[in-house]
Amino acid sequence: MSENIALSPESYGQRLIAQKRKLLPALTAAIESRDDARREKLQLAVTAITEALTFFKQSYRNEMACRKSALAGLGKMQNMLEKADFDLACVGVQANASTAEAEQVFDKLVAKGGKVGAFAAFHSGRLAECRMDFSRAAIRFDKAIELDRSNIHYLKAAGLLARKMYQHKKALACFSEIDKLLTIKGEESVELAIARREIAYTTLLSGQPAQAGVYYKQAMSGLSKLLGKNDPEVGICWFQLGLLQESQGQYEKAEGPYKQALAIMEKTDNDMIMAGILDKLARLHMELEAEFEAVPLLERLLKIKTKSPQPDLAGVIIIYNHLAEASRVCGNYDRSEEFYKQALAVTQKLRGKDHPAVGSIYQELAKLCDRQRKKEEAKQYNEMAAALFKRVLEAQEAAAGGQSQDRLTL
Repeated sequence: MSENIALSPESYGQRLIAQKRKLLPALTAAIESRDDARREKLQLAVTAITEALTFFKQSYRNEMACRKSALAGLGKMQNMLEKADFDLACVGVQANASTAEAEQVFDKLVAKGGKVGAFAAFHSGRLAECRMDFSRAAIRFDKAIELDRSNIHYLKAAGLLARKMYQHKKALACFSEIDKLLTIKGEESVELAIARREIAYTTLLSGQPAQAGVYYKQAMSGLSKLLGKNDPEVGICWFQLGLLQESQGQYEKAEGPYKQALAIMEKTDNDMIMAGILDKLARLHMELEAEFEAVPLLERLLKIKTKSPQPDLAGVIIIYNHLAEASRVCGNYDRSEEFYKQALAVTQKLRGKDHPAVGSIYQELAKLCDRQRKKEEAKQYNEMAAALFKRVLEAQEAAAGGQSQDRLTL
């Protein structure tokens, strides 16, 4: 059996972009029809695809690892499968195509029960998760745990997915079970320390910061001892400690953990964590009126976010606006104006030239020009903003009038 996976980065990116384009109209329809269950499911998938495109290198690496693991799993179960099913599954995993058929082959083995069924359900779930079919993946992971309750890998996969789906109670139960299983063994391990970090982060996300502190202390101690103080797993722990401090309004105390995390993670190629640290630390500096320190962090964040094959334009606009504001506070009006103009261009591309957000940027540019005593330019931007808001208001009144007429007709 060949272990080559034919999925190139270009093909992977094209698949994600096509999938997102297909989901967006469905999401709009779900919002308009007020189908909340479908809206939440589609929004989760769109968000995950956007994140995968933003942090493309990492997401592609995860996809390849998932497929290689599935291929190895098929190899272990080859003698349990019909040759036609085995070949079909291998082609599905290796080819530049959907893995749905491979998942169905794995699902046939789930009926065998026991550890074999659990192993098959786990791999079926992982492939479904890579396809952004989170509901199917969750069902498969739950089945794997049902058939083999002592496997920490199944519990971890289920916990991470549950947290991604905002099912914090379920995620906490999975991570707590890992903690329980590994604690019984009576020895320190990396897996135990990470499980405790996941418990801490999940309790933090679910609004219980007081309980998170104890688990972070245990996790940090274990990870530092077993992996060393500069390991990326420790860096992630520092980042989450910063989030914990900030969630409690202790902004000055959050700065230290964020900087510790940055020093560790900038030596890795984990753009996803790096982006989170840069974003949080930059915003914190702005909150603490230290804009001079925020600007270089925001510039690094912008570089990460714009190297995607399809950048998250909404996120890019936010960074440009933060850069413009920070530069203005620092007295660098020329750079501030440049960033506002870049924000304007991206906003027009994403929202259209008559969107209210465009008018808001016109207003900021007018204020900035006024500070620089560019009176004519300031006047022009104010007039452009006023004209745009007038068009928006007229359009809203026309739409409201049309709806009233429709009701009268009925």
